[in-house]
Amino acid sequence: MANWNGAVASREEVRELKRRAALRVAARIFNEKGYHATSLDEVAEEIGVTKTALYYYFKNKEQLLYECLKLTYNCGQTARLEAEGFDGSAFDKLSFLYKRFMELLMEERGAYTTMANIRALPEEAQEELIDRRRQLDRYSRMLIEKAIQEGALRPVDVRITSNFFLGAVNWILRWHTEDDAMSPDEVSAHFLDLFMNGIVAKKA
Repeated sequence: MANWNGAVASREEVRELKRRAALRVAARIFNEKGYHATSLDEVAEEIGVTKTALYYYFKNKEQLLYECLKLTYNCGQTARLEAEGFDGSAFDKLSFLYKRFMELLMEERGAYTTMANIRALPEEAQEELIDRRRQLDRYSRMLIEKAIQEGALRPVDVRITSNFFLGAVNWILRWHTEDDAMSPDEVSAHFLDLFMNGIVAKKA
């Protein structure tokens, strides 16, 4: 079939664009109302299609949630892989990891993750997502520990610090919207400043 030298999107590309649009809408509603309080009818109505049409892209609400959560974990994985290739100290890599993670989340519009949401999925999907979070947490803890050894960070509790960072990043999805006055770059820079410098005024 002719593709007009790429000037016209293929059927597969159009399908993927529609699927991604559905995920963005579903993730926003899940983030605002919660998974259990959201129906497929509501998602379909917001998109402007029938629920039957939605079934062409997702077999049920569980798969829709899974794909939304996977978007979130994909953002974390991308940030980790880019941080691994980033040239700098452990502190530099840690800063890059979290700033990039936040930017990607706000750009891709993943779903806010909770154990309640994860436990709503089939066991195999639960194990996959929990394992992916552990991988990111392990990398985060390793960087925090190395940054402490370098003298760039004070000797904080590594486990609590990593959980604090990941929890704060995750929470962004509950309140940040696409029409926010601040760009993802500005929000992530402000968050990173809070992570690394806190809010207490430093004495001269």
